[in-house]
Amino acid sequence: MCRLAAAALVLAALALPAGASATIKPARGMSGVTLGMTPAQVQAKLGSRVLKSGPRWYYPTLTLTFRGGRVVELTTRKMYERLANGLGIRSTERQLRAAFPRIRCEAWTIFRRCRLGSDAKGSPVTDFIVDRGRVTQITIARL
Repeated sequence: MCRLAAAALVLAALALPAGASATIKPARGMSGVTLGMTPAQVQAKLGSRVLKSGPRWYYPTLTLTFRGGRVVELTTRKMYERLANGLGIRSTERQLRAAFPRIRCEAWTIFRRCRLGSDAKGSPVTDFIVDRGRVTQITIARL
């Protein structure tokens, strides 16, 4: 009986991320959090944070940065966070370019960065950090 209960718990835990509607919306938000939300709105949506360090709040699935009491950046490295078209962590740069013909990819630090959006101050962007040809991090930010 204990084995059956343990197996059921494991299966339920594995199903949580896949069943969650954690959709990335380029230049808007992810996991139900959008740029411009207040700390109270974020807590109402995600619950208590795991850790806080300065303007950054850390949750199991994402990291948020606040400026002026509003979310200005959201970052994830979790594989189950996906865009509506299915792209996300572990997608290839080639897939990004095929899905977003206007995306700009360039060398950035030791990785490559593929950016959707304008570099104009105050505009929202979506950055895909690419390492060895695959997306390893996705950040939505207001510049």
